[in-house]
Amino acid sequence: MVQAAQAAGTAPAAAPVEPVGPATPAATGCLERGVGRVLDAAVLLLATWTPVYHLCLLLRWGVGAAVALEVLALAGVAVALRLTRSRRSGRTVPAPGAATATVTVGPGSSGGPVAGADERPPGRRRARGRAPALVVALALAEAVLLAVRAPWPLVAALWLAAAAAGTATAVRALRRATRSGDEPAGAVARPGRSGVVVALVWAAALAVLAGATRWPNPDDLYYVNLSQWTAERGTFPLRDTIFSDEVFPMTSFPPVASYDGLLGTLAHLLGVPAASVAYLVVPSVATALSVLALWRLLRAWRTPLVAVALSLALVFLLWDGGPGYAAPGNLFLIRLWQGKVVLLCLLVPLLLVALLRHAERALATGRSARRDLAALAAGGTAAVGLSTTGIFLVPVLALGGVAPLLVARRWRAAATGFVVASAYPLAAGAVTLAVGGRSADDFAERRLFRFDPSWFGHEIFRDGVYGLVGVAAVLLGALLVPSRAARVTTGALALVVGVTFVPGVTQLAYDLVGLGPTLWRISWAVTVAALVGVLGARLAAGGRRRRLLLPAGVAAALVAAGLPIWSPANGVSLDWPPRYERGLGSVVVAEDVIARAAPGDTVLLPEQDAITLTVLTTRVKTVAPRDYFLDQLRDVPGFRYEQRLLLVRFANGEVVFAPDDEVVAALDDLDVDQVCLLFPEEGEPPYRTTRVVERAQLLLGAGFTPTQRVGRTSCYAR
Repeated sequence: MVQAAQAAGTAPAAAPVEPVGPATPAATGCLERGVGRVLDAAVLLLATWTPVYHLCLLLRWGVGAAVALEVLALAGVAVALRLTRSRRSGRTVPAPGAATATVTVGPGSSGGPVAGADERPPGRRRARGRAPALVVALALAEAVLLAVRAPWPLVAALWLAAAAAGTATAVRALRRATRSGDEPAGAVARPGRSGVVVALVWAAALAVLAGATRWPNPDDLYYVNLSQWTAERGTFPLRDTIFSDEVFPMTSFPPVASYDGLLGTLAHLLGVPAASVAYLVVPSVATALSVLALWRLLRAWRTPLVAVALSLALVFLLWDGGPGYAAPGNLFLIRLWQGKVVLLCLLVPLLLVALLRHAERALATGRSARRDLAALAAGGTAAVGLSTTGIFLVPVLALGGVAPLLVARRWRAAATGFVVASAYPLAAGAVTLAVGGRSADDFAERRLFRFDPSWFGHEIFRDGVYGLVGVAAVLLGALLVPSRAARVTTGALALVVGVTFVPGVTQLAYDLVGLGPTLWRISWAVTVAALVGVLGARLAAGGRRRRLLLPAGVAAALVAAGLPIWSPANGVSLDWPPRYERGLGSVVVAEDVIARAAPGDTVLLPEQDAITLTVLTTRVKTVAPRDYFLDQLRDVPGFRYEQRLLLVRFANGEVVFAPDDEVVAALDDLDVDQVCLLFPEEGEPPYRTTRVVERAQLLLGAGFTPTQRVGRTSCYAR
């Protein structure tokens, strides 16, 4: 590894030779172009829909107007693309690096030695060769420290040192290539076979697996509820839809993400519940697109043995199960119906590709191309449409993406690329601050351990084998990613991630702008799985006989040490045909309660059943699907915060420090029509069963009668 890293870091000079690697067959070329067009179309849909949605929010227009505007926007883009192609049809526009067919003689290249390739004095060659060795030593030491859970201040300090050393090495290599004048600074050896067939096979297989997995997530009570409101009402809400029909303020405000409105619009047009689109369609489609986006990123990096790299990256994700909601594997196909996870798995790789194309073209030609800038604008806008995380994540990605241009002093191209990519996210952030943006999750009072980087650092990278491989891949990325421009970007982004690992940074960010613990999502910028794939591909580049043994060994270690993300031990169920991403029993309970209720009824259910009901309908309201969703409305007149909190604890089997008459009064004041209670499992302490039996008797005395029992859940109505 040290030899490969040294070869990558020393960046020998290039000579004009014939491109290496087999020619791409016509059929494979058609597949590649088809995959590219599908991915571009997905980004374009999200990018055009987002401003349409925001305009409709502002003007209070409904689904009909939004669909009409979206059709016009897509038609306008189609016309613009046709005009652009017609203007280019009479001229040849060289791709970055195409002016002279050049390859870099280095690890994995089939080019022979070039006379005079390195005429530096021996002392300087040795000094430059020591820099990659230092990066390797620091990166491996950091990987070991995190894997064994060493004291966090030491982990954070060594991460910053390794990332800084890797970035400095990548910067020096790019700067030397830029000054040489012999080649475009981003040009490297062609990667040979594209691996597109392998990518399509993986995409199809994992799309099926995504459809079969079921992993309920409580965040859906907000996101899918918004979609369901649009599906049922044909409008886009600006006020609360969980507790009321836009009577109270929205708990998480403003609703910047357009993705939920898009799913609701599709459900409205199809005449189906929003959950059917979110749970039965999106996971398979988003998974297939995400696999192809990962392949596209590896191709843009010019990774050798792309099929090997992609396969190892997916093995890393598929066996990255277990505790840790921030781990890359748990943010893959088992949660790929949520906008923020689609942002991570689909948009981040594609935005990195767009940034790299912009940087390499500007390095080669000295200017920005309009089509590259259009891709950056679309990517930045689409990211905000998927999740508010895009507001702060896209500027970080953009800064890393233009870092190669800053190194080469292409100031104008760097500024243009950053502004174009970040304009919509920064504007959305400014609007959010101006209107008093808020989140239902109060970071200042709830789960304060989330500010601790020693907690979320291990939530992301875990420990043991996964921590060792993941951290090593990220910190060695500045040496091992073939594209020189991408090396600088990778190193810069790893350095930014390291800043979030410094104790106190998340608390400071919360005090200044209200971000706080969500800064851990900056780690999404380093695309851990893709870098694991690059590590495997570079390990395999040493020789034909053993080229697959090392990545196969890494894959075997990951499988042996990991937990399949689809495993019941990871809390995931496998069902076919696909089902809603909610517990089967809770769906039965919620559907029965909805069938018995009239529009406008209020019901009291245990937490999981309440979340499911909130996802399935906006016509019937729960007292509260989760207790912390009450906090933002604590002081709103008429909300009855204390009574709602009392009843939530009553339904969830928690201790209630209130007499029975206060419980009955709360049921009456909130006009609760149905109540469900969850009885304890066998083997639990007898007092729990006694508590629920006493509460059932209280309901009977208050005029409720039994209606159904599903498993351990008993329901009552009046």
